[in-house]
Amino acid sequence: MPNMAQVLKEEITRLSRKEIRNVCDPLRKQVQTLRRTVRDQQTTINRLERALSKMVAQTSDTGTALYATASGGAQETTRARVTPASIKRHRLRLNLSQAELGEILRVSTNTIVRWEKGMSSPRAHHRTALLRVRDMGRRDVNKILEE
Repeated sequence: MPNMAQVLKEEITRLSRKEIRNVCDPLRKQVQTLRRTVRDQQTTINRLERALSKMVAQTSDTGTALYATASGGAQETTRARVTPASIKRHRLRLNLSQAELGEILRVSTNTIVRWEKGMSSPRAHHRTALLRVRDMGRRDVNKILEE
């Protein structure tokens, strides 16, 4: 006759393994799905970092301001980065008021305020003009304001 204690122990072990498997299998599948998602995201991050490093290398090779003349020749576009802080910094460096900078760029004072607060951004032709102002000195600005 089999040992009852041994039979009960084996049956309890078998049932507990079955219950654990029922609880853990969905979790195992979720972990596999999450690992796959993380791997895909890491691949995407690596691809974006490579693209960014190529863009940075191109920008550093050609300088910060890239000028391209349109087919008509009259329109000049730029890929230079103009931030609200840089607009304000160059205005203060030249000791200009917002109204004076607006007069130089032929825009309203409110437009300069919105650019400096980041509420709007300059269009391409104004961005080009801002790049020219960035390269000016105080004497150049005074000559423009006198005219």
